[in-house]
Amino acid sequence: MENTLKNITFGTSGHRGIIGTSFTTQHIVSIAIAIARYFKAHGIDHPKVLVGYDTRAGNSPRLDENTYTYGLTQTLIKYKIQVDFCDSFAPTPLISWAVKEHDYHLGIILTASHNPPNYNGIKINDSNGAPASVEITHWIQREANALFDSADVTQISLPKKPVNKINYNQGFVDQLQKIVKQTFQLPFSDFSDEYVIDPKCGSAIHIWKLLTASAIGTIHWKNDRFSSDFNFEIPNPTSKDTIKTLGTLCKEKQCVAFSNDPDADRHAMVDELGNSVSPEKIAGIIIHYCMKNGISIASVATSLANSTLVKKICTHHDIQCHETNIGFKYFTPFLLNSNNQNKLTLGIESSGGFSVSPHTFDKCGFLPILLILGIMKKTTTKLHELSKEIDEQFSEFTFVEDALELPNTSDLDIKERLSIKKPTLDRLFNLDIATINYNDGLKITFPNDDWVLCRPSGTEPLVRIYAESNNKDTANYYIHQIKGLFSKSPLLG
Repeated sequence: MENTLKNITFGTSGHRGIIGTSFTTQHIVSIAIAIARYFKAHGIDHPKVLVGYDTRAGNSPRLDENTYTYGLTQTLIKYKIQVDFCDSFAPTPLISWAVKEHDYHLGIILTASHNPPNYNGIKINDSNGAPASVEITHWIQREANALFDSADVTQISLPKKPVNKINYNQGFVDQLQKIVKQTFQLPFSDFSDEYVIDPKCGSAIHIWKLLTASAIGTIHWKNDRFSSDFNFEIPNPTSKDTIKTLGTLCKEKQCVAFSNDPDADRHAMVDELGNSVSPEKIAGIIIHYCMKNGISIASVATSLANSTLVKKICTHHDIQCHETNIGFKYFTPFLLNSNNQNKLTLGIESSGGFSVSPHTFDKCGFLPILLILGIMKKTTTKLHELSKEIDEQFSEFTFVEDALELPNTSDLDIKERLSIKKPTLDRLFNLDIATINYNDGLKITFPNDDWVLCRPSGTEPLVRIYAESNNKDTANYYIHQIKGLFSKSPLLG
């Protein structure tokens, strides 16, 4: 039987695995050599890459020999690739911006994003700063897996060469300010009020410290010390635990709170009343404000897991809305197609991904927060009031998300269970079904626009389930019925 711990798989966002088993230096070296071969096979002379990393175990600016950062950089150098190495923990959106701004062929980031602390990972950005295409990652994946047990990997002697260290932190902050002030015509926050900021012990700390260096209000910091265990908290900013903790602080301080994951490609916000304002509603507030104030948004890219809210707002403002499979890499064609700075394209994920083309082509966890703070300041409106306005105009739907751990279930079995046909689904839900979509897992839409989606996670050994309805109990019913597909009992039918 094939040892899946050896498998290198570029899923939704790069290759991720458990440190010491499915993510090791052997995986890193295999991928690095595959990247070098990719450059050679595609006629790219004198390739230049930028390497960034978050605070996970094995990532270090010191480049000790037992670190993943050392193994990655030294392997690339051995294969005659010019490496610029961030001299401090660097968030994904910074790497994305710097790759495009400073003409790198690729950006390589050591991160497992929001995964638990026992995970690490590696993801790749192309020369536009966008997530590398499926074509690129599949080529590298195939080559890396072929290399994994070869002498080129297992017997490699790393050169111990000095690495060119570089710092783009201030340049990235300046770019954020430019986008907020010039593109969106909003005030760049002076942090004159009271805020709770939770960078999750990750790479966003540097940036938030720069952004708030001249704050004239009160900043309540949470998890603002670098740590590979994330202070024993779940590093996902949209998790129930994070929202609950931040909500308590918000009600106590009567202020807003915001958070990022360790590589800052996701965001979360909590209003003054202690309520979570979903990433989609944050995006909806931004879109609605822009279109009412002469800032043109031409199109929006969303995924199958997005709620109907953004689509409703787009329809209201006659904005073209594209729906893709889950993964920001599927947004890239739409984002890259937007070359007019006066007509923007947004990429929006329900999990907290946000991008503004032609300025950013990967997820940025800072920009939506700064835009909301700018809208609050310019309109002198509190976040809970902005949220209420959206609910009143576009009707409030309940969006529910859940997950199942299936350690003993094969990918093939999961796919089979999610490929069931309409007669079985009719019996499962005892409801009329409008459409069934098998493009990315199983998505069922009902005639009243309720829907449920189930798909294997591309980043963790989970099956994720999403549902939306104007009734919370109904949304939970959809999720409960879908879970039945993975019970020990035989499939319906």
